[in-house]
Amino acid sequence: MKITLIVLGVIFCLLLLLLFLPLTVDINYENEFVLKIKYSGITFFDSEKRVNLKKSKKKKRQSKEYTEGTEESAPQKENFFKKTYKQKGLLGTVRYFSEILILLLKKIWWVIKRFKFRKFRLNLSVATYDAANTAINYGKICSAVYPVISFLETNADFKAKEININADFDKTDSRFQISTLVTTRVFFWLVAAIAALFEFLKLQRKESEKYERK
Repeated sequence: MKITLIVLGVIFCLLLLLLFLPLTVDINYENEFVLKIKYSGITFFDSEKRVNLKKSKKKKRQSKEYTEGTEESAPQKENFFKKTYKQKGLLGTVRYFSEILILLLKKIWWVIKRFKFRKFRLNLSVATYDAANTAINYGKICSAVYPVISFLETNADFKAKEININADFDKTDSRFQISTLVTTRVFFWLVAAIAALFEFLKLQRKESEKYERK
């Protein structure tokens, strides 16, 4: 009995130690989304390598299908982000997620203050087919994005390297780039993830109820 309690105690202490080790999420978006996760300084997930591996496997499969004379391929399911991007476009997607993010952050501010944001870069060039439309969209983007940045500066350990949002009246295509390193202990990541998911589901339910009334 005593040995069992000692073993359980050791396991509990080990799990507790693992929960309080730092976990860093490296986010980068420019044309495509790249995510890297480091646990206690060791990289154990890299979406870029995973995508390259998938591309390599896809090429081999396509090559095999071609030699066998079949060109049919299974349709790929689109994730939530891609669907939103197709529906709303780049500027609409940035506004949509910024508005959701500020609502979620305000609900879980008590855990966000435990997070460290480093090397934050944001470059957003607003451009459309019409100068007046560009100016309107620029105003909407600023009113959606800057509250998120202001909230993080006030409630988290936030250090920005570059923040640049501008209206480009000479071009017709908008450009968006964002990157940051977010670090906190695993325990706080879990708490934030559960709380954010709970709040997000509540928002989704309210949205669906609003559309049902219409």
